Amino acid sequence: VIPISALKQHGLEVLKEKIEEAVVKYTGKQTMTLKVQLNSPQLAWLYKEATVQAVDDVGDDCTANVKVIISQAAYGRYRKLFQ
Repeated sequence: VIPISALKQHGLEVLKEKIEEAVVKYTGKQTMTLKVQLNSPQLAWLYKEATVQAVDDVGDDCTANVKVIISQAAYGRYRKLFQ
């Protein structure tokens, strides 16, 4: 049981996290953070093949940490293409 209040916006983040965990668990996908070269097609590929949740610039203008939800098959293709 997760107590929430949409009116007071209490518990919404916890609910969101629990829903995300359930979706990831039951779809066989995984959440991970990948270091991406911004001057390559990596980020565009991830937007096409995975669910990009956050892009955090690491401060060097060339790379970013990208949080994604991705299937095992898509992650295998990503590794084959970019690592």
